[in-house]
Amino acid sequence: MKVDPPKLSPTLTPPPRERQQTAVAQPAVAPAAVSPERPSIRGKAQRSPSQPPAFNLQLNQQLSQMQATEHYLGELVGHLEQLKLNLGRELASSLPSDRETLRETIRDVNALLRRRGARTGQSLDADLRLRLGEPVRSRFRLEGLDSLEAIQAAGRETLVFSFSRQPGEALAVVLDEGLAPEQVLRRFNQGLGPAGLRAELDSEGSLRFSASETQWQVLQDQLQVQGEGGLFPRARRSLAGHEEGWQSLAEPDGQGHRELRSLLDTVLGILERIERLRDQLAKRQDGIRQFLAHAETRNERQWAQSFARSLFDLMSRGSDSYGAVAQAVVAQAQLSRFTVVSLLA
Repeated sequence: MKVDPPKLSPTLTPPPRERQQTAVAQPAVAPAAVSPERPSIRGKAQRSPSQPPAFNLQLNQQLSQMQATEHYLGELVGHLEQLKLNLGRELASSLPSDRETLRETIRDVNALLRRRGARTGQSLDADLRLRLGEPVRSRFRLEGLDSLEAIQAAGRETLVFSFSRQPGEALAVVLDEGLAPEQVLRRFNQGLGPAGLRAELDSEGSLRFSASETQWQVLQDQLQVQGEGGLFPRARRSLAGHEEGWQSLAEPDGQGHRELRSLLDTVLGILERIERLRDQLAKRQDGIRQFLAHAETRNERQWAQSFARSLFDLMSRGSDSYGAVAQAVVAQAQLSRFTVVSLLA
């Protein structure tokens, strides 16, 4: 009778990398000689335990993105400082002057703002917030849908959304009476989710929408809506979207100082935001470099196994160990790989 050899427990089975090293260490098996100028393919595939793990490549990519973002912000600060200087001169002057130089400086700033995505590797959104490991999203308000109170007061109505260049693809949002704010968000997210649109509430409780930047650039001029006479008429009409964030600076029209002061306040706000962002970039880069340097000196597989055992033992000490493990499994199932890598950074 054939007897299968006993199987090792998964926790006791040595990692494949260790088994390979043990086989190489046996004197009966001599490794093939490899020329240092032409390393073999097998030599490339068998990396040592001290070599950084696979996600370190993604961390290095994030470092490159942050370095490109730093260069971009430095150039943007230079143009904004020049604009601040020109605005100060205009406000200090009591005589009307030719503002063409001021307008040229504003155009330079706007041109740089439009190149934000290409210059930073899609790592900054329009509010100049760092978005590493996730798609940059545009946030905007839709005309007629920015007031949550108006939507709740409208009662029962079905809104049909469509796109002018995709007439066959219609999305329906069914609204009822007495919906709570969370239910309103859920209805819009269920209806508009297939198009990549997401509803959310801002800090003031107003309804806002978001979509990936690349997708919104395509859809923003195509969005149409048809209602039932409440929020929107029964006839299909275009739905204007007003994008938020620092997309561009407005050029002054007249000779008054009020719009110049408003523009100066905007410039000062952007400079303050950039200063905080550069501090954040410096800390993130230092953290990633330290992590990568530490990863080169340890066996990541053994570290991960040890951490998993320690976490499991910690959760098992409670009175309801099964419930703790179940909650942990459900929680980690909702995490994306990009989120984990960003947290590790």
